[in-house]
Amino acid sequence: MRPYRIVAALDRSEYSEIVIEHALDQAARQQNPDLHVLSVVDDRADPVATANWLETLVRDGLETFRAEPHWRTRIHVRLGRVEEEIARLANEIEADLIVIGHYGLHGNRGSLVERVTAQATCPTLVIGLTDHALETEEQCRACMAVRAESEGERLFCVTHTDHDRLHLSPLLPWAGSLTRGGGVW
Repeated sequence: MRPYRIVAALDRSEYSEIVIEHALDQAARQQNPDLHVLSVVDDRADPVATANWLETLVRDGLETFRAEPHWRTRIHVRLGRVEEEIARLANEIEADLIVIGHYGLHGNRGSLVERVTAQATCPTLVIGLTDHALETEEQCRACMAVRAESEGERLFCVTHTDHDRLHLSPLLPWAGSLTRGGGVW
C-alpha cells in the first residue's frame, strides 16, 4: 500500500506547534502515513539549530499523538525561497497533502500561502489561528428570519439583497451516493 505523504512546513514561529498538530492529526487519519516536516532557512540561519528544533518539536508531537511504530517521519531543512522549497519537496516525494500555517515569520503570510498553493501539485491545508477572535458585525435580524423561514433557500432580506446578482443556494435532496450516479451525476 502506497504511503500517504504529508509535507508540514514550519517556520519556527509560535504557530509552528499548531501546524504540526494539524499535520499529525491528518497523519493519524491514514493507515500508512509518511510525514515530512520541512523548515526553509535563509543563508543567515543555522541549519543545525533548525534541525534540532524540528526534531524536538516533531518528537514531542509524535509522543502526544502516540504515533504508531509504522509511521515514517522525516525532517528536512532546506535553503532557498520558502514557497519554492515547499512545493519542490511536495513534488519530489509525490505528496498527497501540504500543511502550512497562515500566520508566521515569513512576512505577508497570505501572499506566501497563495504562492505555495499556486505551485503545489497536491491539496494544501492552510491552518489559521484557533483562538483568534474575528471582528464581526451583528447579523441583520431580518436576514436571519429570511434564512430561517426559507430553510436556507434565501439568504438575505430585501434591504441586503443585491438585485443585480444571481443567488442560487438550492438544497440537494439525498439520493444515495453523489459519486455513483446519484442526484447530481
